[in-house]
Amino acid sequence: MSTSLTAYVKGGNLPSLDRDAMAQALLQASSKESSGSAGEGVEYVSFSGKTGAITYGRDRDDLDQSEVFLMEPRSAFTGWICWKDNKPVARHQWSIYQKQLAVAEEDLEDKGPYTRKQDGWQTLLGFGFISTESDETVQYSFSTNSVSGKNSVTDLFDEIAKRTINGEPNFPLFRFTKERFHAQGEWNWKPKFDIDEWLTEAEAAELMGAEVEAPAPEPEPEPEPGPEAKPQRRTRTRRT
Repeated sequence: MSTSLTAYVKGGNLPSLDRDAMAQALLQASSKESSGSAGEGVEYVSFSGKTGAITYGRDRDDLDQSEVFLMEPRSAFTGWICWKDNKPVARHQWSIYQKQLAVAEEDLEDKGPYTRKQDGWQTLLGFGFISTESDETVQYSFSTNSVSGKNSVTDLFDEIAKRTINGEPNFPLFRFTKERFHAQGEWNWKPKFDIDEWLTEAEAAELMGAEVEAPAPEPEPEPEPGPEAKPQRRTRTRRT
């Protein structure tokens, strides 16, 4: 699988945007949530507000909370999800940058009757991200319809939008962790995105293996044959 950030953008059908359009779409999406589907080969991440478990894939493997991931700001999406009998039964999602694909609330299909207060259609918010510490790129997608989860996502969107407007690095390298909070007499968990570093788009592309133009090096003597080198994990230099 290619490790190019460009390949990720194309594979995820992400829109081509200028910085102003990106910032405004992020701000509008977060303001609505303050109080289509992912492509093939994507690992879906689930978060439990009751237990704090962060898992991915069909086997519900634990997501490594110490691993550093890269978020692509153009992967942000919103939509609707319908719950019934504690299970999702329908879903509509689209890029926050492609409003023409949005499904209006009055056009949602009726999945009733519903037996629980929390059943029915709810808004969702999410984004895609990429592994940076493995030999092979893994693409993930995370979405949430809980109030606390959407607030965590909108906080991230707001920070990206602010940095985009200011012309600052706006691609976050982050750890997907969790935070416990108390509300309505109960203790629950919400997702937390701990920013490790902010990259420019060029730095993000270079980290993910995109080709970067550089002067051709002077030819060097051919080395003596030796044992085959083992593949190495990607490394990055932290901005000081």
